[in-house]
Amino acid sequence: MTANRSAAFAAGGAAVGGLLFGADTSTMNGAINGIRPEFALETSLVGFVVAISILGCAAGALTAGRIAARFGSVGTMRLGGAVVAAGSVAAALVPAALPLSVCRLVVGFGIGLLSVVVPGYITEISPESIRGRLASLWQLAIVLGIFLGLVVDYLLRERAGAADAELLWGGAAWRWMFVVIALAAIVQLLIASRLPEPIRTGDSAPRGGFVVLRGAVFGLKPIVWVGIVVAALQQFVGINVIFFYSTTLWKSVGFSEDDAFVTSLLTALVNIAATVAAIGLVDRLGRRPLLLGGAAGMAVSLGVLAVCFASATGEGDAIALPQPAGTIALVAANLFVIAFGVSWGPLMWVVLGELFDTRTRTVALSLTVMVNWLANWLVTRTFPTLADVSLPLTYGIYTAFAVAALVFTARTVPETKGLVLT
Repeated sequence: MTANRSAAFAAGGAAVGGLLFGADTSTMNGAINGIRPEFALETSLVGFVVAISILGCAAGALTAGRIAARFGSVGTMRLGGAVVAAGSVAAALVPAALPLSVCRLVVGFGIGLLSVVVPGYITEISPESIRGRLASLWQLAIVLGIFLGLVVDYLLRERAGAADAELLWGGAAWRWMFVVIALAAIVQLLIASRLPEPIRTGDSAPRGGFVVLRGAVFGLKPIVWVGIVVAALQQFVGINVIFFYSTTLWKSVGFSEDDAFVTSLLTALVNIAATVAAIGLVDRLGRRPLLLGGAAGMAVSLGVLAVCFASATGEGDAIALPQPAGTIALVAANLFVIAFGVSWGPLMWVVLGELFDTRTRTVALSLTVMVNWLANWLVTRTFPTLADVSLPLTYGIYTAFAVAALVFTARTVPETKGLVLT
């Protein structure tokens, strides 16, 4: 077996952790439709239960460096899978919202561990000529996981009749959704058990403490700040909430609310296709051209959305867009997903893995990925408030961050294609 093929198999096996990441995200979004009526959740608590796992992810990311320094990358992958499996089984059995929230924190912690060690592991084992495409497998696994999670949730819901209806052995469909995640986590754990640990010697051995990141710029090395800003900007462009009004956009061109599943699948497929395109381009064009082009595309499409929503009428779920603004907004939203999927979606993980040397990579990823999770949480929690104030303002803010991503990349982010990792 050639070195490239061996690395590809190992990278593909490690990237299975991304399937857990994506599938858990879409599963929770489907399960909440059964959790809400069963536990009589108030509207104010729904967002809390959905988003609390993000804080667990941030905690897992923050501690991943120290854990990996002690147990190794592969050992930490196994631990992450075990934590996700245990938390998901517990979530399937809980009698109330509070223990469910605790279980979601636990699951988030496991995913946070995986989100640090897997990208770093893939970067470390990959030959330079295919390092970009192999590192992008993590993002591809995430978007595939989102798609598969949507399909499984739909099948379980259709079989039961509703997300809170009984399916097997008296368990509601939403509980079985978490069981499926637990089974997937067990598969990931078994695959991780077969992966080789990277060989490191001497000064190249990874360190677990943040002391190795200390520098002269506000207490950190300048390159660490580059990673932090890249990680934050990936979320601040609003990718995780841009389709909050996706049903409205699809309705404006003839789809009904009953077609929400179909439109969600279409969005997921667009995301998958864009990520596949990125995998084919990243080692040919380099990192900076894709980041610059993607940021420009996101800025334009978000700006168009801001203008289109200025003509919206109504509020909340009753918001409506007149024509042709509805069609234009729908096209712009999908162009945004394409621009993100071919650039900042997978390229953030690639660049973060390549910015740092082997000695500091895992702990630097621990810090930067934690920032990414916190930025995710901040955007998710602030969007409803911003949207109530003004949708054009909201999308205008995301447009400004896309422009900031363009400027920051042009001025600060180095090209890491062809870089020899030490």
